[in-house]
Amino acid sequence: MRNKAIVKHVPGEERFTFSFLYSHQTSGAAATGQDPGRQFNMNRGLDEPFDQFTARVQANVEKILNKKKKKNAAETIIDVKFTQQSGDNLNDISTAGYLVRKSGLKMIINGTEYDLIVNPPLVEEAKIAEPLMAGFITNPTKLELAFNDSAKYEWFTSKEKLSSSLDPKKPKLQDLKPEFWTFKQEGFFFTPEKLDIGCTLRLDITPFSGEVKGDTFTVISSTEIEAPPDMSATRARQAWTPAVTDFPILRVMTYNILADLYADSEFAMAELFPQCPRFAMDYRYRVRLILEEIINFHPDILCLQETDRKVFKHDLFPVLDKYGLFGEFAKKGGQVDEGLSIFFRKSKFNLLQSKSIVFSDELNNRYGHLMKVVTKVPGLKERLLKRTTAVHMLAIQSTDNSGNILIVGNTHLFFKPDADHIRLLQIDMCLTEIKQFRDEIEKENPDAQVSVMLCGDFNSTPPFGVLQYCREGHIPESHPDWSSCPGEQVTGLQLKHLFHLDTAAGTPQYTNYTVGFKDCLDYIFYDKTAFTVDQVIPFPTAEELALNTALPNVSFPSDHISVVADLKWKHFNKEES
Repeated sequence: MRNKAIVKHVPGEERFTFSFLYSHQTSGAAATGQDPGRQFNMNRGLDEPFDQFTARVQANVEKILNKKKKKNAAETIIDVKFTQQSGDNLNDISTAGYLVRKSGLKMIINGTEYDLIVNPPLVEEAKIAEPLMAGFITNPTKLELAFNDSAKYEWFTSKEKLSSSLDPKKPKLQDLKPEFWTFKQEGFFFTPEKLDIGCTLRLDITPFSGEVKGDTFTVISSTEIEAPPDMSATRARQAWTPAVTDFPILRVMTYNILADLYADSEFAMAELFPQCPRFAMDYRYRVRLILEEIINFHPDILCLQETDRKVFKHDLFPVLDKYGLFGEFAKKGGQVDEGLSIFFRKSKFNLLQSKSIVFSDELNNRYGHLMKVVTKVPGLKERLLKRTTAVHMLAIQSTDNSGNILIVGNTHLFFKPDADHIRLLQIDMCLTEIKQFRDEIEKENPDAQVSVMLCGDFNSTPPFGVLQYCREGHIPESHPDWSSCPGEQVTGLQLKHLFHLDTAAGTPQYTNYTVGFKDCLDYIFYDKTAFTVDQVIPFPTAEELALNTALPNVSFPSDHISVVADLKWKHFNKEES
């Protein structure tokens, strides 16, 4: 195999990287042959003088080789030159940027030749999503490919226990001998079987750019494949969703997946979720269960609350995209790096527009009908300004009938027990934003039927004001929620909206089940003028939820239970309505 020196340059940038592996041939009485080699990685400017760049390569190699030389031993001298593949010298080369622009070059270091490869398809980073559990998918995560348009993924399991000296991040050639591994399959995903329990997993990724094949990147799991948790309660629910729905049926799922931000602390583990083993609180474990649940419910619309940005980027989006879902993330206000995400099935919808509003940023601009009253209540506006609550909205158009456009809203309302009045204000802000967004979309699409939907964790149990307002369209000045917090009573404010909403799954006994609280908080509010409910996916029984005291636990990855329902379009276009 010929040696390679890799030149990487992103068009438009002023710098490039230059990488190669140099092995030095030792000699003399203490010679041991060729050393394993040293990787050199350089980041240089395109305008650097070429002779200066060459001298830099030479100096870097000499520095490493002479660093470990014995006392009084002569220093190793390195000769570096660049030529054409034919061996002809390069003439009139002024800057290092020439290496980026010109193909068919080679570098020679003390007689060792390197082919210069410009922007080959590369795998820059990849890991295997862990923990590994029989019956649960795994996949490459934190995957970074460069200069490629496709890749081949090959999965292997170990035949025997690997050496304890194996470094999963940098496996050596002797670790990859065929007699150590069993080839399992190709593909982005791999689902270990029960027979694989106890095995280590290996993934070979080979990137391609057209017909050009890049070097294969190998990563080995740091853990062995384990026995799966008991998922019988979830599997029983998924018996109702064996496949993707067909138009005019639409499956909707909303789920608070418990942000790692709130789960990964001593307080959370000791006080909030003491029943859950530490390994099951790890987001890497929980996200395996979350993905498995989402994939097997086959949702067409998916609204997630408490989505960590890192989980969206490295786990949710890459995996769900492969299963046909496109998603967007919207950060909440404040310093927290979690928020709301909405996914939709790409074969059923096209994205027209998206919008996200943090309420505290817009109190003075968009909610005048509320602020006239709020500003009269001591401390209430200041309390609202501290809230990070947001609504995330997508306008999506049916691919089955372009006359159907749906506004999907997703939110997570404030959670404090004494904040029913704040939740009433926030739900009105949600509906205000959805109405304005719908009006904009209707103006741009005058021939379409534009319907609405609002999903989320509303932190409001039946029969409090949030549920009543969404369903009935009116909250009077005398509603008891306005007096939920002594000293912050809201007077002289009634709320109205013109939507026709109901809850797709009704008011189940539990959508949140913790040691300290058990009730219904999560809803799918749907537009009754556009949809009928075709099916509600049954919830786990009280006995199943209590089996491990509370949620989360080894079988349930969140303190919330997903809400899943099938809706049916009433009208296929505006004229039929």
